[in-house]
Amino acid sequence: MTGRSVRRDAQRNRTRLLDTAAQVFQEAGAEAPLDLIAERAGVANATLYRHFPTRRLLISAVYARVIDSLCAEAHTLAETARPDALFAWFAAVVARMQESRGLRDTLVAAYALAPGETTAEVDEWHDRVIAAAQPLFASARHHGLVDPALPWPEVLALVTAIAGAAGDNREAGRRMLSVVIAGLGAPSD
Repeated sequence: MTGRSVRRDAQRNRTRLLDTAAQVFQEAGAEAPLDLIAERAGVANATLYRHFPTRRLLISAVYARVIDSLCAEAHTLAETARPDALFAWFAAVVARMQESRGLRDTLVAAYALAPGETTAEVDEWHDRVIAAAQPLFASARHHGLVDPALPWPEVLALVTAIAGAAGDNREAGRRMLSVVIAGLGAPSD
């Protein structure tokens, strides 16, 4: 096997492990047996531990992919120039957070206005998400869909709190988000 094919094989294994871990964590939580992840991914336990020596590193890598996805979605929505793109992104944030209790708990804590202790990694995710979605917020504000007096961090904290409050109840999450979206508008005189 050449060096290049070994690297491709290792990358495929890593991707398969991350895809499988995301699915298993969604089904069984972040405390799911790592052996189950390796088995479902079709790799040996040693392969899992070679890529992710600790559970924490695996969980982090899975959540980082979600953050990457949310940032990419924000950028894509910003390119549409839809005035309500922010609200579509909010729905995506709540939905993704509802898929994973561990991610939900992590992000609710990170976006809280008086956050507890977070890791440097979570702080970096927080900063990336805020920066990626800021243009959506500015556009919604420019189009009068968001009260100019509302600070962006407070609005984002509110949206993540919805996912925390709704848990995995999708319908409750949608209802609460619609109430929040309706309340974001500038007050009428």
